[in-house]
Order: sequence, then C-alpha cells, then structure tokens
Amino acid sequence: MKVKRIYEMPVPVQDWKGFEYTGEIIEIEYPDSKVGNITNGYRVVKGKFTPYGAVRDCGDHYIKANYSTYDRIDKETLEITKGVEDR
Repeated sequence: MKVKRIYEMPVPVQDWKGFEYTGEIIEIEYPDSKVGNITNGYRVVKGKFTPYGAVRDCGDHYIKANYSTYDRIDKETLEITKGVEDR
C-alpha cells in the first residue's frame, strides 16, 4: 500500500456532524493479485478522532481509519505506518 497522490477538491456541501472537511483528497493504492492495483480516495477531515473510512489531519501527519486498525501517514515522506493508535 502506498500514497498515490494528494490533491485539493471543493469542500462538499454535506455536513458530517462533528467533523470539518479540509478539501484534501488522499488516494491510496493497494496491490491486488487478481486485477493489479486498486486505488481508493479518502476525504481528509479535522476532528477529535478519525471516523471509519476517513483520513484525519493531525498537523504533521494523517491518521487513516480502517475497520479495526489505524494507519499513520507522514505528511513529509508519505510513508505509511500500520497499526498505530488514533491520537
């Protein structure tokens, strides 16, 4: 898994209670043995915790919420560290 790109997009009109959209989208590429690579886009939010299926801006890094684990994405290097706490 690796960060493919980060780009800006207009902030959506919908309200996600307790969170604020930053306008950033992070695309993460996942290897898939059947079809090659799969890319998923995640909206970046700000808030007190990271909701499932989203990425939260934490200042110098991002936290991505999976089903039951969290990944840390360093903003400078885009290196992904799996299995971290949501802080």
